Amino acid sequence: MRLTAIEGIASILAEDEDSSTEFEAAVGIVRCHNKWLLGLAKDTNDDRELRWLFPGGGIKSGESPQKAAVREVREETGIRCRAISDPIRDNRKKHVAFVLCSTNSTEWDKLEPNHEFISLGFFSVREMKSLRLYNNVLDLIEKARRR
Repeated sequence: MRLTAIEGIASILAEDEDSSTEFEAAVGIVRCHNKWLLGLAKDTNDDRELRWLFPGGGIKSGESPQKAAVREVREETGIRCRAISDPIRDNRKKHVAFVLCSTNSTEWDKLEPNHEFISLGFFSVREMKSLRLYNNVLDLIEKARRR
């Protein structure tokens, strides 16, 4: 069956609308002066337990992935940031929007972990080599650097 031009355009527009609602969670990949914000996850009884990862959480109704990522970073770390990319995708986490964010905050000593993290810090990729990272951290940094 062949689509008419109008049906084809309608199909593309419907896919675009669906893509904005396909994400259930958003994660902020926060960069500042070539360092990346990571939190050491508390006991979670899953694969994140006691691993360093990016802050993130659920997207509220009517909230964009970018706004959700910025909100989650603030709630979980105390850091104010701004989203600077469209969502980055990770095939291992299809319903999670990874959003590159930037901050000018130099108050790294005033990081305020919420109940989800034991500790927080900004790390260079070189410094991360000594950390127990969550499995997608370095891949996501590489994708973010290409933005």
